[in-house]
Amino acid sequence: MLSVTTSIFHQFEGEVMKLYRYFQVIALFFFSFIITACGTSEPPASELPPLEIAVDAWPGFMPVVLAAELGYFEEEGVEVKYVFNESSRQQRLEFEGGGYDGITLALGSFIAVSAEAPDTRVVMLSDISTTGDAVVVRSEIESIADLKGKSIVLGAAGYGEVVVSTMLQQAGLSGDDVIWVAMQNENEALEMLKDGRVDAFQTWEPFVTRAVQDGAKVIFTGADVPGLIPDAVGFHERVLLERPEDVKAFMRGWFRAVDYWLANPEAATRLLSEAVGLSPEELSIDGMELLTLEQNRQFFEPGNDFSSIYYAAQVYLDFFVRKGVIDAPLDVNTLIDASFIYALP
Repeated sequence: MLSVTTSIFHQFEGEVMKLYRYFQVIALFFFSFIITACGTSEPPASELPPLEIAVDAWPGFMPVVLAAELGYFEEEGVEVKYVFNESSRQQRLEFEGGGYDGITLALGSFIAVSAEAPDTRVVMLSDISTTGDAVVVRSEIESIADLKGKSIVLGAAGYGEVVVSTMLQQAGLSGDDVIWVAMQNENEALEMLKDGRVDAFQTWEPFVTRAVQDGAKVIFTGADVPGLIPDAVGFHERVLLERPEDVKAFMRGWFRAVDYWLANPEAATRLLSEAVGLSPEELSIDGMELLTLEQNRQFFEPGNDFSSIYYAAQVYLDFFVRKGVIDAPLDVNTLIDASFIYALP
């Protein structure tokens, strides 16, 4: 009797173990499926392409280059590819067509760009230009008033129109008093000024320095209207939605580079000169104020003067609407996305 009972017990125990192993397999499969499903919601960082940022030769935009050279982006956990070109015109056209992830431009130019690329979002300011932006003229021109009836070359539908119009107003002139010449690229405009095909050129560093070296002189700068010319970094909205953590990592790396540059100007300039092939003089930040993270937070507060990015953007927007560059007013609160600045530690 005992042997029969023992046999039945062992049979029962065997069946239980089979069921136990069966449920183990089912559970393992189930959890493997859950983990796999969760893992496919967003590709691993290593599978994402680099953030591609278009940057021109303006020194205020060089923190992106400096951060890359110093390894800050890598340390922050994002891969960044900067596309450097001395001229911003072609890069701007490519961004308007959906190219690049982000781009560096004057804030006023972002207003015009948004008319062609409504998904443009400005997330931070790089600097405030002072003497780095200027109107340079032929040596025989003595005053702004002397520009009446003269030709001025500048980029079409860009922040330069606001700069020149502001300059002319100071001398009692208007846009109707000068001949506007559209610029194809900055180096061509330098040649036009040098050989007398135009009388004035609205430009920025390093082209201000080059124009003066060619015999031109400065007649007006951003310092004459403090805060008029902020420069910024913007992204396509899709990038902000799909890769918000990468954008934050990019910004952290950028601001680390700003802090490094301000603390080590000679070393930073030397490193940048080697990276982009510009001279230390052309990379000088004397004509601008590089903005830190804390200063950005201050500029991203609403205000009624040029200490607020919203006010500055509205000034440019109103100008472009009057000029017919933008058919219908856009909302600067949509163009400007302050959430990333305030999300940084």
